Formats: sequence, structure tokens, C-alpha cells
Amino acid sequence: MSGGWGRETFDRLVTLFYLSCTESSAWPDALRIIAEGIQAEPVAVLVHGMHLAPAMTIGSWGPLPSATLRRYEDYYASRNIWLMKGAHLLKPGAVLTGEEMCSDEEFLRSEYYNDFLRPLGVRYSIRAVLTNTPEPLSYLSAGRPPTARPFGDAQKRKLAVLIPHLVQAVRIQERLETIQSRRRAASGALERLPLGVYFLDGRGRVLEMNSAGRKIVEAKDGLMIEHGSLVAIDTKAEVQLQRLVFGASASESGRLLQHGGAFFLPRAGEQHPLSAMVAPTGSTGLFPASRLASVVVLVEEPARRATAPFDAFTGSYGLSPAEASLTARLVGGMTITQAAVANGIRPSTARSHLKKIFVKTGAKRQSDLVRRVLTYDAGHGGEAGGEANN
Repeated sequence: MSGGWGRETFDRLVTLFYLSCTESSAWPDALRIIAEGIQAEPVAVLVHGMHLAPAMTIGSWGPLPSATLRRYEDYYASRNIWLMKGAHLLKPGAVLTGEEMCSDEEFLRSEYYNDFLRPLGVRYSIRAVLTNTPEPLSYLSAGRPPTARPFGDAQKRKLAVLIPHLVQAVRIQERLETIQSRRRAASGALERLPLGVYFLDGRGRVLEMNSAGRKIVEAKDGLMIEHGSLVAIDTKAEVQLQRLVFGASASESGRLLQHGGAFFLPRAGEQHPLSAMVAPTGSTGLFPASRLASVVVLVEEPARRATAPFDAFTGSYGLSPAEASLTARLVGGMTITQAAVANGIRPSTARSHLKKIFVKTGAKRQSDLVRRVLTYDAGHGGEAGGEANN
């Protein structure tokens, strides 16, 4: 079923949707074809935050300069009269015209039309709803000028057949953004921590470490690397380390911390022993779970112990203990459902907590929340290299 699209055009659209997951430059091409197929301009795919604003543009085509998009995302998204009046109709899979969502009388009187759409030459609209609660509201929206006719059933049918593929593309892109955000942020976050961090596979082999961790093993200060594996110099500590690594690697990533544990690493001379913790990567709440690493080892000097960046983040934004715990599990790589199970709460309660977290932190999506946590600079009260978020 191509819903009125020619088979070749339909196949081309689907190809572009999935290509756009990794190449954002494919969105304009896909949206241009849609615009031509339903006689519309402009066309955009958007994701909305809590209370409609802020919003984020995933892709657009037509006379929408970046400054105009920013005005919508930051201000007019919360004044979109169509979304406000037709909120009860925004079900995933629905295709709705502006007339179905709001009366012409209210629309033509609205600030949204007179101050934003009218200068753009947009009078009529149609939107295909992709996702909504518990996920963020996302949709494809298209417009027409006052000289055109309103959108009708033919355009609704054309958009309806595209929804399943658009939904998948948006979800894949969200997941990829989350992974990329974690990878970019984690590198800087690890280097800022005043402790050694080692990511290991299930056999104890070191996959990654930060500069503080590298300094420890190069000096053979309680730990060293032997044949690629992390090894404690003290015999008794080595037995403890390997036992904890084995237990942590056997633990399924994302469950409560049932494996791993803490111990001390004796050092040469009269130095105080190092404090070490071993845990599954998905349980720390500070680092993204790696596709390859199954265990993280954290090593620090008790005398140098500092406030954890995650604690500083949750305190700065006033997150409750329940909200902080949920945030930790999401940053650690769990889904919202897994995090709910791990915290012993209902998924609906977890989603309610997440909405409050978004409001407090200003995060737009889960990937944005992850980025904010991992790039938080406790010393400057905000993200590293940027302004404070609150």
C-alpha cells in the first residue's frame, strides 16, 4: 500500500527516512518530496518538550530560516493554537488538519497566526502525529498559503502511509543521538573526575581508562596492567579484585547492584591504601553502559575524595531522591521501564518523575538529559564549556 504515492517515490521516501537517521542532510530531500506530493510549503518534523515548549526541529524544508525555527522552538511552540486546542486529538498515527484541531475563528484571532504564521504566508496546516505520551510529542507538519485550498482526505491518506516509517526513523535517530551524546560527554567527564576509572570486559581486560587511571597503573601504585588485564599488586587484593570483577561481569547490565563491591588496595611504603569499587557498567549511574565493557572499576585516594559530579548535578537542579535515582539509571543506560523495575516503582510513576526532571533541568529529551549530566561542571555550576543550565 503506497497511499497514493507512486511505488518508486514511496520507496525513495522510505530510503531517505532511514538515511536521515545518520545523515541529517537527507531530511530536506525527503521533506521536499513530501511537500511536492501534497502541494505544501513549508514542511517540518518537530519534537516538543513539556508544556509544548521548548521544541526541536529534526528536519525542515521550505522558507524556514534558522532564526525563524528558533523563534518557534523557544517561544511560539507553546502558543501553537492548533496543538493547544486539539491536544486531545494528538494520538500517535493520527493525521489532522488545522480545521479539525481548532475553529477558524479562534485560529485567526490567535497570536500564533497573526505574529508568526501570517508573516510566513501560512494559513492552512496538516500534521501526522508520530509519537506522544509517554514519549515526547513528535509530528510532521505542513502548511499552505491563504490562496490555496485547505488540506483534504487525499493528503491525509498520503501522510498516513508514511507514519510507521517516520516513527521508526525518529526513534532510531533519538537512540543514535543518545549514544553519541554519551560517548562525546563521557570522554570529557571521565577526564575531569579526581579518580581512576577503568572499563573492563568480562575477563578483566582493560578496554578504556582515563588519565588518572593511566597514571596509577604506570606508577604501579597498587594496580598495574599485565597482559592487558587490570591486576592488583598485593596478592590478597588481587584475589578480591578478580572475584568482584567476575561477579560484576556476571550481573546483567541494568539491574540493581547485586554484584561487585568495594575493597582497599595496599600501596608501597607508608602511603594510605587506595579505595576501589567494582560494579557492572549499567549500575553506576555516572557512566554510559558500553556495548563491550561489562565492568567499571573506580579507584581513588580517600584523602582526595571529592563530591561526585552526579551528586553536584542533582543538588544544583533540586532533584528529589526519587528523581535523582531515576536519572542515574537512565544515564547508566536503562530504558524508562527498566529503571522503574530497578527502583521498585510503576512505569507510569517513572514517567511522571521524568517529566518533572525535564522541567527542573530544562532537558528536552532523554538524550539531552544524558548530555547535561555527563558534561556538568560542578566547579562552574553548569555544563563544561558553557553556561549554567539553571
